[in-house]
Amino acid sequence: MSRRIRVTRRTLLSTLTVVVALAATVVVYGITPHGDDINAPFNERGTLGDVLTGRTLTGSVTAVSLASSFDATEAGEEWTGTTTGTWVVVEAEFAATVEPSSLYRPTLTIGDATYYATERLSLLTLDNSLMRPGIASRGLILFEVADSALASEAAGRAEIGINASYESILDSRLAFDVDLRGLPVESDVVVSRPVDVVL
Repeated sequence: MSRRIRVTRRTLLSTLTVVVALAATVVVYGITPHGDDINAPFNERGTLGDVLTGRTLTGSVTAVSLASSFDATEAGEEWTGTTTGTWVVVEAEFAATVEPSSLYRPTLTIGDATYYATERLSLLTLDNSLMRPGIASRGLILFEVADSALASEAAGRAEIGINASYESILDSRLAFDVDLRGLPVESDVVVSRPVDVVL
């Protein structure tokens, strides 16, 4: 009878070992990156006003507002920024860390939708400026966004993403969390060229 008990204990121990091993496998699988996440950039996270530093860029998003139209006469443009949606106007300041760099297609993510910075106002927005070490460029990044996205609950958890290059694979990325809910929509927002500030 004692031999039967030993066999039962051994069986229970083996079963428990298998269960623990399976559970560990599930946990490891759950925390291991899959698909596109394998090569995803490393996010440096912050909110408005935080200065974030990545491998090639450092800087901050200082303010966010909404606009229905622009006044670009200060920059020598007559463009009024007509849109079927609403403009998200991002005021920011960035500099390169080691060698000249740029902002490669900044993104605004609201829920499942990702918007890229507009290219309709060439040479007047910050994402078209060269970033240099020791000299911060201060200016605007503009996103043309659907009104339905701004009215959604996800607008309270929006993210502005700043990549330094086309190849952002396994590189750093600056990510700023912003709340776009309840912001007034302004008209004739003044758009001027980026300015340089010595750090």
